[in-house]
Amino acid sequence: VSLQYRPLSSSCSSIYFTLESLNQVHFLYQYSLHFFLDVFQCILIANPNLKGITDYTKRLNTITTDLFQMIYNRVGRGMIHEDRIVLAILLSRIKLREVPGESSYNAEYDYFLRGKESIRMDIKVAEIRGLSREQVVAMTYLSKQVPAFSHLSHYMSGNDSFLSWIQEVAPEQKVPVCWETEKELSPVGKALHQLLVIQAFRPDRLMAMATIFITVAMGEAFQQQANVLDLAVIVENEIKANTPVLLSSVTGYDASGRVDDLATQLKKQCTSIAIGSAEGFSLAEKAISSASKSGRWVLLKNVHLAPQWLVSLEKKLHSLTPHAAFRLFLTMEINPKVPVNLLRASRIITFEPPPGVKANLVRTFGTVPAARMCKEPTERARLYFLLAWFHAIIQERLRYAPLGWTKKYEFNDSDLRMACDTVDTWMEKVAQGRSNLPPDKIPWSAFCTLLSQCIYGGRIDNEFDQRLMNSFVNRLFTVKCFETDFHLMSNIDGQSSKHINMPEGIRRDQFLHWVENLAESQTPSWLGLPNNAEKVLLTTRGADMIGKLLKMQSLGDEDETISVSTTILDKSSDKSSQEGRPAWMRTLHTTAKEWLSVIPESLTILKRTTDNIKDPLFRFFERELNSGAVLLKDMRQDLNNVVAVCEARKKQTNYLRSLISDLAKGIIPKSWRRYTVPSGLTVMQFVTDFSERVKQLQLFSKQVESQGSKVLKSLQVWLGGLFTPEAYITATRQYVAQANNWSLEELFLDASVDVKGALDDCSFGVTGFFFLCINQLSPHLSECITASLHPYQQMSRN
Repeated sequence: VSLQYRPLSSSCSSIYFTLESLNQVHFLYQYSLHFFLDVFQCILIANPNLKGITDYTKRLNTITTDLFQMIYNRVGRGMIHEDRIVLAILLSRIKLREVPGESSYNAEYDYFLRGKESIRMDIKVAEIRGLSREQVVAMTYLSKQVPAFSHLSHYMSGNDSFLSWIQEVAPEQKVPVCWETEKELSPVGKALHQLLVIQAFRPDRLMAMATIFITVAMGEAFQQQANVLDLAVIVENEIKANTPVLLSSVTGYDASGRVDDLATQLKKQCTSIAIGSAEGFSLAEKAISSASKSGRWVLLKNVHLAPQWLVSLEKKLHSLTPHAAFRLFLTMEINPKVPVNLLRASRIITFEPPPGVKANLVRTFGTVPAARMCKEPTERARLYFLLAWFHAIIQERLRYAPLGWTKKYEFNDSDLRMACDTVDTWMEKVAQGRSNLPPDKIPWSAFCTLLSQCIYGGRIDNEFDQRLMNSFVNRLFTVKCFETDFHLMSNIDGQSSKHINMPEGIRRDQFLHWVENLAESQTPSWLGLPNNAEKVLLTTRGADMIGKLLKMQSLGDEDETISVSTTILDKSSDKSSQEGRPAWMRTLHTTAKEWLSVIPESLTILKRTTDNIKDPLFRFFERELNSGAVLLKDMRQDLNNVVAVCEARKKQTNYLRSLISDLAKGIIPKSWRRYTVPSGLTVMQFVTDFSERVKQLQLFSKQVESQGSKVLKSLQVWLGGLFTPEAYITATRQYVAQANNWSLEELFLDASVDVKGALDDCSFGVTGFFFLCINQLSPHLSECITASLHPYQQMSRN
């Protein structure tokens, strides 16, 4: 009989240790054994789905299904939205492992996670019509490493329908069967193979395909139930009096209003205290002591401002014996300084503003009181709508940083409230009690200046972003906005005849009706961005998802991983299994050797003389070569030590254990991150990139050795391949100033794209540049995200 419950017990164990490791994805995800036991007890004892079921097999199936669903519901509501899919995939893997007759698909799943690690973008591949170089490389590796796709290139040759499928908007809905297997695949197996195809040819749709995989594995309603948040049911039925409710939110989003509304709805007395001062601490302690005896509620706002005090609060809560009706609510912005013990003791609910222009507008209309918006003069409502639209556009562009803005500014609801106050002040001053105000009498210039320079523009510290802000403000807030054909945004989806027009009317309900009729999803062109900006965003999110899943891999689980570096699904795995090493170690052993073959063995540093030390360019390249030589030596030593550990020739130290853990999970070790690299870079890509940087430095070293330091002036430099490119620019300025006896203050930078690359005495050649949305005459919004340029000529003049 006990064998019947073994799959459930195994799932429980895997789920608990998965929850215990979720903090590797985000510091906020801290769950205790008490949390898991509370869920398990609820499933066994207080489960309404078990009523009336007497058959033991049916009861076991119900318990298993509800266990996964409740874990996802309770854990998912405390996670950032984009991390929920990571949890869902992890739970899917655990559940599928215990399904009778279902293959584990460990090898395919491992390629899904680690296949990108072995991809080298510097390899030579043949051009294929309709495919980018990245797609061809991904296809080549997929066909070589997964036997089911060994005939993929043959399948694609002359297959126009496949090329047409790649260009579809939602290719995940009908993925062609381009694999061959001996046995027919189960629905889960098909979904996983489809996931590999999407990963290779349309990585921007990886998240969507992963959602389909979860639906196949767990059911259609699995992810949907977590999106329904009934705070009243949670507080009344799930939370106990001695368990704090921690309402975390992203910067600029205040969740305290949810508690106030809930207290009013349930007719509970709630004491609200803002944390941040010594007075607030004493008031909070008194309120908690009093309310815990009488059964009232206490709301402590912005507790992230006092992380030290939270330590004492957590200890105080352990000593309380509260009234059954007592509830303690804590609101905070997501902050790593919040004590871990408090996170583990609390029930966390994370609030984020929903994505999309429509959702942002709806939230704004719900925030601004109707009475305020409908006050005279009647033109006020139209200005409020323009503010709501403007606020939605600039906030949504933050999702596309650095394309929407160069960085993520903290535009929040406080800015919106201040803008509304500004509208009220100016409208009342000009209207002087009149019920109507001619549009040309509105002080547009003053209002635009305050918006672009103070209220929103005060957060901006970049010249390009400031110009962008000015453009939005001056485009929207004009007397023309009262015309019936005024365009809020023009040329939607690249169509010259498609525009978003200002809604007709002057009343709040008319604007709200227009908002409610908007489409649920909007393209980036609504924000003034090219539509393929969405591809960049989604591709990045897909890569982040895989990176987070890699962090959750256990190095000690022999059954979950298999070697993928060179011959994934190799039929000779029986031989490797006899080596007595776990699969992850065999994988790491092979990849470490491959990385060592990619990295140059040594780097010759420059030799100083009394003459060349006076040259600013020589001093710069000397520092570059010294930095590269040190990092090269350390990386080769680390990789040789990893190989020795894998071959049982060396014992692990704490440093090596941490290094091996990072490399096995595809994480670039901190000791290697000595220069800036893009986020989401795999170790293989990092190693390849570093190798190219070292090769450039080797070339410079040989040139200086044979021709002297003067040759540095005429070399074309891959600027992005330097460890400190900004220092190179400084060195060129110093070189020109020193050669011509000019002061640095007299110099200015003049840049030109020169095909011939002819350099004069004040010019330096650099290559490898990518310019964003550039036109010959002025900044121009193009359909291309980036475009490569000819060698770039930098000139310093006085």
